[in-house]
Amino acid sequence: MGPDLNATPSDDPEDYIDPIYHTSKPVVESDDPEDDPDYVDPREDDPEDGPETYSDLSTGEEYSDVEDLYDEDDEVPFHSNTDDAPNAYITGRTAMHHPVSALCDISDFQYVGMGESKTEHEGELAPGRIFRSKKQLILAVCDYSCKRNVEMRTQSSNKSRIIMVCVQKPNCPWRLYAICEGFNANWKISTNPHDHICTRPYNERRHDNLTAELIAEHVREELRKDLGLKISQVGGLIRARYTRIEPTYNKAWRGRERALEQLFGSWEGAYNKLPRLLEAIKRTTPGTKYDIISWETNDPNVRVFKMAAWAFGPCIEALKHARPVISIDASFLSGRYKGKLFTVCAYDPENHLIPVAFGLAEKEDKNSWGWFMSWVRFEVIGDMNRKYCVVSDRHKAIKAVFASTEYGWKAQGPQKVAIHRYCMQHVAENLFKKVGGGKQNKGLKDFFKVKLANKKNEDRFRERWEQLKAANRIAYEYLRNCGKHDETDRKERPKLFMWAQAFDKGHRWGLMTSNGSESLNSIFRVERRLPVTAIVEGTFYKCANWMNKRTQLVLERHRLVEIWPKRIEDKLKKHSDKADSMSTTTFRLDLGTFIVKARGEYRDGHGFEVSKYRVEIPPEMVQTDPQLPFTHTKCSCQKPQLTGIPCAHVIAVCKQSNYNVDQFVDERYSLYHQEAIWSGGQFHCYRDEDQWPVYDGPTIIPDKSIINRGRRKIIRTEMAMDKMEGKNKDKSKGPKPKKPSKKKVADHHQGQTVEEAKPNQTFKRQSNRLFNLPVGHFMLTGQIIMSNHVEIQ
Repeated sequence: MGPDLNATPSDDPEDYIDPIYHTSKPVVESDDPEDDPDYVDPREDDPEDGPETYSDLSTGEEYSDVEDLYDEDDEVPFHSNTDDAPNAYITGRTAMHHPVSALCDISDFQYVGMGESKTEHEGELAPGRIFRSKKQLILAVCDYSCKRNVEMRTQSSNKSRIIMVCVQKPNCPWRLYAICEGFNANWKISTNPHDHICTRPYNERRHDNLTAELIAEHVREELRKDLGLKISQVGGLIRARYTRIEPTYNKAWRGRERALEQLFGSWEGAYNKLPRLLEAIKRTTPGTKYDIISWETNDPNVRVFKMAAWAFGPCIEALKHARPVISIDASFLSGRYKGKLFTVCAYDPENHLIPVAFGLAEKEDKNSWGWFMSWVRFEVIGDMNRKYCVVSDRHKAIKAVFASTEYGWKAQGPQKVAIHRYCMQHVAENLFKKVGGGKQNKGLKDFFKVKLANKKNEDRFRERWEQLKAANRIAYEYLRNCGKHDETDRKERPKLFMWAQAFDKGHRWGLMTSNGSESLNSIFRVERRLPVTAIVEGTFYKCANWMNKRTQLVLERHRLVEIWPKRIEDKLKKHSDKADSMSTTTFRLDLGTFIVKARGEYRDGHGFEVSKYRVEIPPEMVQTDPQLPFTHTKCSCQKPQLTGIPCAHVIAVCKQSNYNVDQFVDERYSLYHQEAIWSGGQFHCYRDEDQWPVYDGPTIIPDKSIINRGRRKIIRTEMAMDKMEGKNKDKSKGPKPKKPSKKKVADHHQGQTVEEAKPNQTFKRQSNRLFNLPVGHFMLTGQIIMSNHVEIQ
């Protein structure tokens, strides 16, 4: 007889009395209760013995009904009907102040009685113990087996009874018999007379009773707290509970998937609930728009999901007050079904993200991007007279959308209605792939981003452009052609304005990357693992949280009677401090022409270089009232024209001529517009699922052909620049590989001999001198990154 792991009143299991479920009848202890001639099925009433009675060990009184053991305010262990269960609860939505980390249950509501708590099956499997369902009984036995390092199997099972035995039978006599109690549908352990006298080998780490359902039971609550729970963390939770068992990756993954289904409903059922959920949000949050595309099947009542798009009312309203520049991107779904999550975001005056629209599609192609961008253009933006600049990567499908006239984003030719620009970071990444990484090109990244792409003055850009042409012909040719729609077309003129700010004419508003959309992909990394309805709910709760938080911050600053947000104020102060060291000369007061001299870079042996800038401020455009509209000004450095913020040269003229600097800052940077962005609309919590609008359309199902196979992809593929050596490299990977000897130089030059490779080696040394410039030349790197930094809290 094995030890009694529960602290029962008696050491002898035969004398054990359950404090609640003790019955006045003796417990039958034969191996097969139905073979006993005196056996009476507890499901049948025995008129001779009368109704079954229960005793309260604290008072000794007997009761005919288990519910009589409790006062009116006590909790009843179980209920046959959840409608009559005072302590049953519904797993439902949480407060909006705690979004996504505790997303609501969007499946059919699960009524759970107190008898089906998480710790229900943690005690001994004593006769008389009652379980709410057969599933809970099996989970209890599996948990018992895993904790005691034993193993059982089901000998026979049907709707009314189940018999479990030890896998080492007949060497081990352990046996459990349970029955269904008829009307209540509760399952009761009738007999369990013997303990295990066997054990599994201690070096055996696998256990057949550790099922995916059991893993889901133990990780569900942790998953509710942290939807980003990793498979390794699931394995850690199981090892902490069962010290001798190591779950396989596959079983841990399936257990987490089962837990997700219990929290958010089935993957397949989520597609059919999507129209009801979006309609429920639309009815409670004014201005919300959505669209769902599905394809026909042989059954007219069933359609296959293809694409969906949605945008919340407050986000659409915020876009009207933001600068006319947006960024777009797509990222993969890592759940059961393949797909892409499309994102569109704008920026407030402090470059905080404004999530505008979201979309779901099977893959990135021209049809998917074309439909989504067309929906954004006509439904979200609406105003066709307002020309937007879109920053994106160089995906072929995106390029095709802006080359076509059918989607409303024509960016070329006489019918141009939009502006398309490339993300500087993606161009730099492709450039590295083209020229190859390595130490010899380590400075090329900073040179491209600081000295070329971010350069605002055309003359200085051309100077650096010629330097690149002389130093690295491959990089020069790539950058010269990457702006073309067809890079192989020699007749098409180079389009440097696609990535160079010097030729942008102010359409970007100084935003050189699509980091906003990339950040959204990272923010919704957890939601991308979930069913489609959970993805929509995740975007809703996070957007609502951002709006509420930003509104409070803006209102606090508005109470200080400020005109500009903090970022703009800091930038104006920085430019003002630089203007103090500049000298200004008035050339044509009637035309408003000024020459500003500023001390530039230090030249070895020649002192500091003095730079001259031409500033034009027509006198008739100068306003004395700061409340009047924005006044355009020009400077040869091109910063005011490209960003809408006066440079230090303009501020130097304002100080000399006693002009108000505020009139030269674009009004879309004002605190008034920032307040309109974040407080222009309100999110309202939608109702529970049983109160969602009725959907009478055909059933929507997922496309079975796009099921993800194998281990899911969670993070993006490491890019070439991530692999480049730097001061933050991972030192745990061991020492750097040795450099190849001179005899092997030819292997790195596509079969050239050592003599043929020597000119290339000389070229590399020249490239190093050009790209690995002194530290002072690259001090702007941090400043530029900060100016384009996107903050999300």
